[in-house]
Amino acid sequence: MLRRPLVHARLIAALAAVPVVAACEDAGTAPTSYVQVVGGSAWVAVAEPPGMARADTWLPWLAPGGPAAAQVRQLRDAAGRARTAGRIEQSLALEDDALRLAAGSLARAPEAMRGVLAPLAALDAWTDRARTRLETGRYPELAAAAAGVSVEAAAARRALAAGDTMKAVTHLASGTLLARRHSALGVGLRLLAAVEARIGPEQRDESADLRRARHLLTGAREALSTGDSMRAMRRALYALQLLDAQGLHLSTPF
Repeated sequence: MLRRPLVHARLIAALAAVPVVAACEDAGTAPTSYVQVVGGSAWVAVAEPPGMARADTWLPWLAPGGPAAAQVRQLRDAAGRARTAGRIEQSLALEDDALRLAAGSLARAPEAMRGVLAPLAALDAWTDRARTRLETGRYPELAAAAAGVSVEAAAARRALAAGDTMKAVTHLASGTLLARRHSALGVGLRLLAAVEARIGPEQRDESADLRRARHLLTGAREALSTGDSMRAMRRALYALQLLDAQGLHLSTPF
């Protein structure tokens, strides 16, 4: 484990400034969260702020030529191929595996801003966006996620203050994975799975609305494969509205 008895003064100063950086990132006009209520169920997603950790964030600090670095690259490349082929669930799972492996395989302490403080600021920004959305309504799963991400960010700060960069990175990875579950991509995938399960196999005599819903679901998956998560959510939600009109209601979002 990489430990230092005292944290460098510049690292402490930068760490204290992280909440300010995170707060400034939301100054733009683009929406930072989205909610849609269909059939009595609310689907809410929080946009990922810039700087969220990925496997590539920590790859430079893995042992060069080592097995962990090679495996992270393999997982990353496999995720890219799966996404191109439209296997979005598999792609996301591979990306998550690559992130966990990179975070747990550091050979040396990452550079403070790029490897620690930027991902920490992104978690703070995500939590702020989630809490802003929670002020507008009751969304229990998002509330639990926001609390969990906040806990991981606080734990990362404590580890940094104690000079334990390795432990800080593992907390950053855990917080990032939790936040990603409530991103437009994560929510969109759960919504698609729910709608696809409810619509069932295609039938010869099904209504025009059901055929339209299937077409929308195909378009939603295509949008996810190209990285347009919000378009995918809009199409899936429209399909859900059509199913609701047919009386094919979904259970509460999971």
